[in-house]
Amino acid sequence: MTERFQPGGVTHALVSGLVELALAAALLAWSLVVSESSPEAATSLSAAALIWAVLAVVSLAVAWLRARVLAAELDDEAVTLHGLGRSRRHRYEELSAVEVSGRRTRLVARDGTVQAVRGVRGAAQGNRFRARVLERAKAAAAAAAEGSGGLKERSAGGVRGTPEGCPDGSGVQAQPPVDSLPAGRQPEGSSDG
Repeated sequence: MTERFQPGGVTHALVSGLVELALAAALLAWSLVVSESSPEAATSLSAAALIWAVLAVVSLAVAWLRARVLAAELDDEAVTLHGLGRSRRHRYEELSAVEVSGRRTRLVARDGTVQAVRGVRGAAQGNRFRARVLERAKAAAAAAAEGSGGLKERSAGGVRGTPEGCPDGSGVQAQPPVDSLPAGRQPEGSSDG
């Protein structure tokens, strides 16, 4: 079964865009009314109408993106991130962590690359997304490895140190809470130290 996460806020962005468009139309109409008596005021009102029209277009585009384009889907094998122009599929065994920091959610790959999850918006939805990814990754690892390689949880918030997978050894002052995803199947007799 596939789960779909979308960012929300569509209604707010749509209403904002429509109100801004109405304000732009009112300003333009008012500039036409005062154009004969005061050309300077008409020019100012026309410029204000243009600014509000641009803001309206931006808000309506954000509403459309949130409603139709941006999404994150979870299935039994991978996370698929839908964005503007392309979709990226990240298999659970390729991921090392899901970070939720404030309003942002990110997937961290085992090679250290970070991918923003634009289909998830806000801390509450980010935490639900992280919980579902971890649950599905745990189930996928259990199915693939018959129970080996469990889920590791780590939280580095407010701790100085070097994050795992950071090759340059740079110190980090405060990191968001991070839950590690299950590792791939380890050969018997190998140890990680």
